[in-house]
Amino acid sequence: MSRDNRHASSWLIGESIRETYQGVGCEFRPKDIVADIRKQYGIQISYDKAWRAKELALGSIRGSPEESYNTLPSYCYVLEQKNPGTITDIVTDCDNQLKYFFMSIGASLAGFHTSIRPVVAVDGTFLKAKYLGTLFIAACKDGNNQIYPLAFGIGDSENDASWEWFLQKLHDALGHIDDLFVISDRHGSIEKAVHKVFPHARHGVCTYHVGQNLKTKFKNPAIHKLFHDAAHAYRVLEFSFIFGQLEMIDPRAARYLMDIGVDQWARSYSTGKRYNIVTTGIVESLNAMLKNARDLPVLQLVEKLRNLLQKWFVTRQQQAMSMSTELTMWADGELRSRYNMSATYLVEPINSKECNVNYVGISAQVNLDTRSCTCRQFDLDHIPCAHAIAACRFYNISCYTLCSKYFTTK
Repeated sequence: MSRDNRHASSWLIGESIRETYQGVGCEFRPKDIVADIRKQYGIQISYDKAWRAKELALGSIRGSPEESYNTLPSYCYVLEQKNPGTITDIVTDCDNQLKYFFMSIGASLAGFHTSIRPVVAVDGTFLKAKYLGTLFIAACKDGNNQIYPLAFGIGDSENDASWEWFLQKLHDALGHIDDLFVISDRHGSIEKAVHKVFPHARHGVCTYHVGQNLKTKFKNPAIHKLFHDAAHAYRVLEFSFIFGQLEMIDPRAARYLMDIGVDQWARSYSTGKRYNIVTTGIVESLNAMLKNARDLPVLQLVEKLRNLLQKWFVTRQQQAMSMSTELTMWADGELRSRYNMSATYLVEPINSKECNVNYVGISAQVNLDTRSCTCRQFDLDHIPCAHAIAACRFYNISCYTLCSKYFTTK
């Protein structure tokens, strides 16, 4: 207890707690270390010493952040050699410090070109390791409506230059994609970069983010619900009716939404193919999953991302091979639900491929040749709506043949 006697060093304490930090996501904080050392050894240590002990323990397991950055180029070289088609890039500043990093695994790129709806959600999230920074993510949805990571990047922050660099690398990796649709939150840097790097792509905003901003600005639950209903409406007529109600309740909220641009968030006014993807939830879910990994040094973070993709590809291949349906489990469930709805619909033929479909006084016109229906659900989701399924039953056509290839089990 005397100051003349030698005390336990931070290194010694760090070695004693080292095993506690094995794995990702440990919540053993400095104050927990203070309490644990007091309980286990009867010794009182300062918070500062506990913090240093934690840093030393993590350093002995993960290596130093500086060492991690230095090893990254070698890691990328091996990654490209072992995974054909993989694209990585590292940009350093004038002091040879990492400025930008990009990674897209070859398997992700190959799958995107053959099997994935061309709708890409992009977002950034902050890193929590010693040198901080931002993790950029581009993700899609696969045919079973699951998250499909496409590319990752690291930069200093979410600014014009970093977003333009990341999206340019994504463009170089993908090449020109017909009907590409990019979804993001309303971050100004993303919007500028999308218009500059993907001039032929359509850009839409996440309806969830717009809805949350609406809640914050106008604090009226009725407004938020009407916005949600208007954003998800398939028909312009239906949208106009709902938006008219919103406008009567609060003209300021309606003006705010109009200023964003109706075609940016309303499904019925969308000028590109969004399919059923209206939010950046796929990226937000990925951010949440990587919450603990964002504490890691850069090399361990990148390896965590690679390992996650490897696990998902193996699991989903096994799932696909076990599916006995022509469509994925999710798409098949959607189709069956609509099939059950269509059981009582009345079909009035116009010609061999067109008909009117009536249900309780509401009618829709279906054209099986153009794969369209005036309800617009068939046109926008690219899965037959209940009206189209009723028409298929009448003409003795399999409704499975009218689904987009992106939803097939193959």
